[in-house]
Amino acid sequence: MDNRGPRFFYALAKDRQMKQQYNIHIGRMIKSVFDESGMTVAEFARRIHCERTNVYNIFSRHSVDVALLINISQVLHHNFLADVMNLYGLAADNPSQVQVHLSINDMSVEDINKLSHCLTSLKHSKKP
Repeated sequence: MDNRGPRFFYALAKDRQMKQQYNIHIGRMIKSVFDESGMTVAEFARRIHCERTNVYNIFSRHSVDVALLINISQVLHHNFLADVMNLYGLAADNPSQVQVHLSINDMSVEDINKLSHCLTSLKHSKKP
């Protein structure tokens, strides 16, 4: 029996509805920016710390893990998170000032460490 509760399934249904409404295919978005980068697949794979074959898998995905998407955004110098937020109608007045409301109590220590690493990476990757 599934014990995730009605909120989980409502959120899942809402997510599917929004993806269908906006026809979001993050893999195609990534591939489009990648194609313009002039980077080879091997170089891109090395920079995002995965195997070359996984890059083609990413290009075919409808969704991507947020940590991976942040890493890809850094490597390709393109804010895919802002693109997705805009498609969902969640754009902030200033994209660099998007507020995230998380409860630390809902996160594992591993998740907190990953988030901290990603935020630190983003902070250091900003160009003046």
